[in-house]
Amino acid sequence: MAEETPRSSRAKMNIVSFLFRCPCAVLFPFLVIGCTNYSTTASVQAPPTLISVVNNGNSNFTIKVRAQNPEFIFQGYRLYSGISEKEVQNPTDLNLGSDCILGPSTLVQPTEYTFEIDPSTKANATGITCRIFATLTPGTYIAMRTLGLAINLQNSSSSFKVSTSSNALIVP
Repeated sequence: MAEETPRSSRAKMNIVSFLFRCPCAVLFPFLVIGCTNYSTTASVQAPPTLISVVNNGNSNFTIKVRAQNPEFIFQGYRLYSGISEKEVQNPTDLNLGSDCILGPSTLVQPTEYTFEIDPSTKANATGITCRIFATLTPGTYIAMRTLGLAINLQNSSSSFKVSTSSNALIVP
């Protein structure tokens, strides 16, 4: 057996060090070339449940929402408002709502979010998860959908995929 030279020993240490610091360099080629079992079916996001909506005055509302979003593709929520329950739960265009982008989440357990609905650009109040810049009118209906990131590998595009609708509430 040949004795290792200090130079070859250092080269091996550099390779091992590189692999620990940059595992994506090892995994990426395997995933691109060696992985043939993947799904082209979009992941389904769970819809949120609207708990309450409170009128704070001056076109400002607070909405309590319970949701569970354990997937890394989770991005946030989209609020829909309209004159009927059917209109907000089945809009003609799913892109017409107002978004609250929260970013990827690692939550596994259901959690309660507090959203502030306000057309102004002031900062979030304490305890507010996200501000949605929209105008609500008392007597109208609201519903929400979860936003998930949808990536199309065939044309290198990405967009939001929305969940089914939440329940609807009447704005007080």
